[in-house]
Amino acid sequence: MDLQEIKEYLRIDGNEEDNLLTGLQLAAEKYLENAGITKDYDNALYKLAVKLLVCHWYENREPTGEATELAFSLRHIIAQLKYTQVEETEVVE
Repeated sequence: MDLQEIKEYLRIDGNEEDNLLTGLQLAAEKYLENAGITKDYDNALYKLAVKLLVCHWYENREPTGEATELAFSLRHIIAQLKYTQVEETEVVE
């Protein structure tokens, strides 16, 4: 996913935040990888998970805080991504 797509999702114009957004995107990809999700930008749910994480981290820059709504929706997206990746692996074998 290119940076412009993330900027459109966040409704950001200009280039002042590009380095921050790129870093947040890389962190979101790593977060999902650590959750057992394979990077797959052809999967709309994967793209949404990255956008949700980037958006949350961009808008909530404090070191601590609760994100129960994000955690709830992201937990379900990650579960679906894991489930569909397992199915794809089983079909290939």
